[in-house]
Amino acid sequence: MRDSNIMDTHRLSGAFVSNKLLRLVETIADQGQVLLSSAGIDVPPRAISTVLMIGEIADVTAADIATSLDQPHQVATQRIAALIKLDLVTKRPHATDSRRKVLVLTARGEDQYRLMMAVLENIRAAMDALFDEIGCDLAGKAVEAVAALRARPLTDRVEGLATPNAK
Repeated sequence: MRDSNIMDTHRLSGAFVSNKLLRLVETIADQGQVLLSSAGIDVPPRAISTVLMIGEIADVTAADIATSLDQPHQVATQRIAALIKLDLVTKRPHATDSRRKVLVLTARGEDQYRLMMAVLENIRAAMDALFDEIGCDLAGKAVEAVAALRARPLTDRVEGLATPNAK
């Protein structure tokens, strides 16, 4: 992936925020994968938040994870299946509700979780330094932007603006 593309310099560049943010996401994910791999962590980067929840929340289920991470249930279950295949997670019956299956880290998962948490602390510190460098809490601004767009969608923001006549 390149650092830039034609949309960065096009006169309508501001309309392509999603393109820029996707490149940022991919850059962070790719570099995060390198950091995780070099630390001996086998957790897939996109499953880090899932492992974090399983490591921190007792009796957590796939449905709990999907809801908390605002993911489709299918995505959560696919990630969990991958973690089970890697022998990082296992399912157990809930202590009081036999219909529920709770997720727990295996011994190998516990080891990976401890390593992962140490690397995540370093990544958090590095991101804080990056935000200082660029003069913007990008993570905070991303949350603000989502909230602002949910409160007033892009369609509402475009309404009333001058639009060229279609011919």
